[in-house]
Amino acid sequence: MDNEEVSRLLERYPNGPKVYFQTLGCKVNSYETDAVRILFESRGFRTTTDPRDCDVCVVNTCTVTAEADRKSGQMLRRAKKLAPRAVVAAMGCRTEMRKAIDEADVCVGTVDRAGLVDLVISRLFERSDDPDSVLTNEHRSRMAKFEDFGPVISREGTRAFVKIQDGCDNYCSYCIIPYARGRSRSRSEESILHEIRCLGEEGYIEIVLTGINLGAFGKDSENAHDALTRLLKKAESTENIRRIRLGSIEPQMIDEAFVRTIAESSKICRHLHVSLQSGSDSVLLRMNRKYNIKHFAESIALLRESMPNIHLSTDIIVGFPAETESEHRESLLFCEQAGFSKIHVFPYSVRAGTVAADMQPKIDSATKSKRKGDFLRLSEDLHIRAAEEMLGKIVSVLVEEQNHGMYSGYSKEYFRVIFSSGSVFESGSEAQVQITGLSDETLTGIAHER
Repeated sequence: MDNEEVSRLLERYPNGPKVYFQTLGCKVNSYETDAVRILFESRGFRTTTDPRDCDVCVVNTCTVTAEADRKSGQMLRRAKKLAPRAVVAAMGCRTEMRKAIDEADVCVGTVDRAGLVDLVISRLFERSDDPDSVLTNEHRSRMAKFEDFGPVISREGTRAFVKIQDGCDNYCSYCIIPYARGRSRSRSEESILHEIRCLGEEGYIEIVLTGINLGAFGKDSENAHDALTRLLKKAESTENIRRIRLGSIEPQMIDEAFVRTIAESSKICRHLHVSLQSGSDSVLLRMNRKYNIKHFAESIALLRESMPNIHLSTDIIVGFPAETESEHRESLLFCEQAGFSKIHVFPYSVRAGTVAADMQPKIDSATKSKRKGDFLRLSEDLHIRAAEEMLGKIVSVLVEEQNHGMYSGYSKEYFRVIFSSGSVFESGSEAQVQITGLSDETLTGIAHER
């Protein structure tokens, strides 16, 4: 459908059709929603925040857990209920895993999302009475490249997310994402750096490089060796950008070149989220993770040898099939010794279609709840210990909110900080703060006046 035909159809809406967006799941999903929003607006649509007053409702779905899948379906049904005359469009991972979605009028999966606007317009003007098709994994062989939307500038938040990679080839036994997202594919370095420059020109000072599996970035390119390290060095030279973060990384990424790049940088934040999932070798083997505890310990030791002040967080799955009490205790002990500043804890959830779904025996809910509690208590203790080490230090805080002379935001080490100041700091600006206290896992302080 060419632009002239679209313009003619949209004349029925003097101010443009209104489109409402709802996103479930990860930061990559949020980025993709922003990208699709920009596509809609470029074609004459107006974004609305009212789900009851829209002509189109786009739900970006998630299927990482059975609960996320259920909520996605719930959101689609709710959209139909709130705006019965609207075109309901489903996109994302849940759509990819289903041949048809009864709750939606229009569907696309995790490829060719740029085609969603045309599908919606066709449906909006009743060019077809049949449900519009889903572009799913059966077509992925011809969609082997990264889907590049160009610069994506969000309207929300003080830090900007930059998607650099999609898909995953790891096939962990519990994870449905490789089936939903397809093979790993990388965005071009040139395109990434262009977006980062645009974000700097828009006033952002912090970016977060994100993807489904950051460790696979560049592996599908001709010059795969140290691709992420090279990208980080070039991103650091971007004007206006003063803080660079990485999304979740794998221990296999951590080598001497990677560590040296971070250690020598004044912009890359001294906080990394390194995915562990279990501190037991036998559980890691059943999970089909590509490392063992010795390798993980050596990786984080390499980081701390060069950067003693670096802070690390991680993910843990409790109650994985056949996990014994001994394996659980082994995992707890390893996490305590590793000294993470934060542990994100998830009870294992059966995901149909994965290898782990058929593993036995399953762990009962009460045991999973208890084990989750064990890790949450450990995480709280570790976080307080790490936060106490910040007392008396001067840290850089990205300001997010302000209220009557009190400001809040996050330090480069990813601690939440509340501070007072006689000066005025705008949201998205940076403040130097002397840490004077700790309250409910939040650092407190006063602006450091130079």
